[in-house]
Amino acid sequence: MNLSVILAIFRKDLISSVKNKNILIILLTPVLLSILFNSTVSLTDDIAVPIAVYDEGYSGDFVEHLGSTGSYEVTITDSAGRSEELLYNEKVAAVVIIPEGFSADVENGLTSSLNITVNPYDAKSVVFLQTYRDVIMDFAGQEYPVHVSLNMLPAGLQSRFYIPVWLMFTVIFVGMMVLPNTLTTEKEKKTLDAILVSPASEKDVIYGKSFFGLFLTVFISLVIIFINGGFVGNFPAVLFFIVLGSTAFTGLGLLIASYSDNYSSASLLSTICMAPLILPALLADLSGEIRYISYLIPSTYMFNGIKDAMLNNSGISDLYPELGVLVIFNIAVYVLTAYILKKKNYV
Repeated sequence: MNLSVILAIFRKDLISSVKNKNILIILLTPVLLSILFNSTVSLTDDIAVPIAVYDEGYSGDFVEHLGSTGSYEVTITDSAGRSEELLYNEKVAAVVIIPEGFSADVENGLTSSLNITVNPYDAKSVVFLQTYRDVIMDFAGQEYPVHVSLNMLPAGLQSRFYIPVWLMFTVIFVGMMVLPNTLTTEKEKKTLDAILVSPASEKDVIYGKSFFGLFLTVFISLVIIFINGGFVGNFPAVLFFIVLGSTAFTGLGLLIASYSDNYSSASLLSTICMAPLILPALLADLSGEIRYISYLIPSTYMFNGIKDAMLNNSGISDLYPELGVLVIFNIAVYVLTAYILKKKNYV
């Protein structure tokens, strides 16, 4: 191992990345998505939910009550179809159809009906679903048989539960996109020739490129943690799994770059590989079948390791299965990468 060669490769890639707009976009993508998501979460706090209301009986008192709560921004429509049109066009988060005689039925103690439709993909509909029953019971002058105190976590605290997701996405996305970009670009521009005539071995190229990818991946991960206030839980264990995951997926990016002859094919292959690496870990709780599949994906073990260390304060000794899988995956990736580099005579 030639340390000077490794550092030279690292410096060269670092300088090139500053001038490469594709790499800058790759590095900024997880950061910007994280900021955008946090902004969306914070918008749901103390927000007036836009709803469309069609009152078939034109009584007006319940409509007035909806507007007086301060929870809703009420748009009165002249038909149920118009209300649904506003919902489909995402102008409102929910639709309330008030039948004729609704207020009279409530006043006389009869059981009336309301037709409510919500858009489940609108974050503001969550606020509506949390409040509409209270609003209706207040209008009817009734109370729940028990007192329920519903509290929402502050937006800053809510974001901590999503940090492991962002970290997994960052490690996989940056790790698998940066090296395919740099190495295949060098192949296309013939700048790899400078390395080929140097005393660098295949191991030096692997170490130099991996060190570069590892540095960027860990750096962006720390930026994500800083933005989201994620210095919580067992941070040394979190950092350990970030580094271990970064080496694994940086190695996978290097493997893709070694196998590909140009940037387009490397980028396409990286994009195809990322979805099955990310989705099973995120969707594991939806069903037993997906959970079993997720156990076959190394990103699941990185995600679980980061999540348990950050949210449950778990230590390395509590996470030996996750640790073992990532170590084995690292070894397999780098052995295969060295073999392909040597077979293709890149070095």
